[in-house]
Amino acid sequence: MLAAIVDTGTLAKVVLYSFAAGVGIAVVFGAGVASVGSLLDALRERRMAVGVGWAALSVVCLAGALAAIVLGVVVMTAKS
Repeated sequence: MLAAIVDTGTLAKVVLYSFAAGVGIAVVFGAGVASVGSLLDALRERRMAVGVGWAALSVVCLAGALAAIVLGVVVMTAKS
């Protein structure tokens, strides 16, 4: 009876995609935060070339995490 009401295939896809997106965003954001820490260490040691690389990585990671969050909000609010 319950199987007739709930589409388990679609529900499983939603759970899988939500899990993948949540873990992916957390990993990318964590990499961005870790790269900021390495950027601060590089700047403290006056290694500017390495600092530029860490800064670029941190900007890319944090922008990617924000873009994924914005995409999620847009998808959730879109009417289908």
